[in-house]
Amino acid sequence: MTSRIDVDIFADIICPWCYIGKTRLNQAFSQRPNLTPVYRWRSFLLNPSMPAEGMNRQAYLTAKFGHAASAVYGRIAMAGLDAGIEFQFSKIQKTPDTRPIHHLLLAAGDKSETLASHFYKAYFLDGLDISEINIQDEILKACGLDRQALSPELTAAANQLETDLHDCHTLSIEGVPMIIFNGSLSLAGAYPPDILLNVIDSAARPA
Repeated sequence: MTSRIDVDIFADIICPWCYIGKTRLNQAFSQRPNLTPVYRWRSFLLNPSMPAEGMNRQAYLTAKFGHAASAVYGRIAMAGLDAGIEFQFSKIQKTPDTRPIHHLLLAAGDKSETLASHFYKAYFLDGLDISEINIQDEILKACGLDRQALSPELTAAANQLETDLHDCHTLSIEGVPMIIFNGSLSLAGAYPPDILLNVIDSAARPA
């Protein structure tokens, strides 16, 4: 018999540390077959002032990190390899405005985890422009979802995004991933599985 554990993950789909953090979280839960995580995507915007059309990737990196970009992403690449992710940063040509993608993830309900995994892969491994509608629709189809069928949920998702952003402010979340277990214990950052397991075990312990 397994026990349910609710896991809220504040993240942004273009955040490499969020991809690493979620991968490590999966690795941690694989060591706890007695626990069934129920994930809920919560939205955070790394770039709240990003224009709707996005930015050229190189221009974005220069504006955000200057000459430190190469060193910053070198460290991320090493952390990714440790988690089993081979980032393909050189393939990425554009940094998108992620608001429309957040709408899809929030609308996806119990398929949000699967959808997020597909978006992470498309962006960080395949270098696809995930702001393109046709690419989004292909990813939705791969997850058994359809934009038209999600229309009512997408309307509600726009409001949920604003609620999530408000919650980020209320909870003083300034960086992601932020993971909240059973609505009580939280962990900010992409920690290794052994540290995650300590928090998971504490959250799963009966009150």
